[in-house]
Amino acid sequence: MKGLDDDIDRISDGLAMKQADFDKVMQISRELIRDAGQAITLMHNGEKKKAMEKLCVMAGSVKRLQKLDKQFKYNTLQAYQEYAEAYIFADIKTKRKITSEEEVGVGGEAYLMGLMDVEGELKREILDALREGKVKEAEWYLDTMKTIYDSTRRLRFAEAVLSGFRKKQDTARIQIENAGSEILMFKSRKLK
Repeated sequence: MKGLDDDIDRISDGLAMKQADFDKVMQISRELIRDAGQAITLMHNGEKKKAMEKLCVMAGSVKRLQKLDKQFKYNTLQAYQEYAEAYIFADIKTKRKITSEEEVGVGGEAYLMGLMDVEGELKREILDALREGKVKEAEWYLDTMKTIYDSTRRLRFAEAVLSGFRKKQDTARIQIENAGSEILMFKSRKLK
């Protein structure tokens, strides 16, 4: 049975290397997800410099992950999506622009999913702006939400092709309607 044992040993060695790569992929993915949440919180709290530093570290992690993830695309999508959300949100807050897919550099699916998640962050910015009486800023964020939603509205793919996207679109639409209502209510209270 020497031949069988040699085959099993060879296969086992290959799988051990694959397992080691998978462990690295999962560790980097967890770090990216955690760091994205922290970067977004920093942006909401007005700590832009710290948020941008966090995003620079994350960009390095994305590059490391992209070298390892070819076999594990399913497992890395959420990490890329969270990174895209943080990156896009930071650019909207600091540069007043919606970052392109190429600039984010994580692929189309992760970019689209992250883009839709930005809608919730923008709604929070609207509410914060209204609390501070900054109606024009709130309206700018609402317009940005509408731009994102309107640009992605034509995308209609099966769940197996772009899993979770339709639900994110529906959630974005509801967030836009609610944010618009908040602005109208704030304006009507100011007129009284």
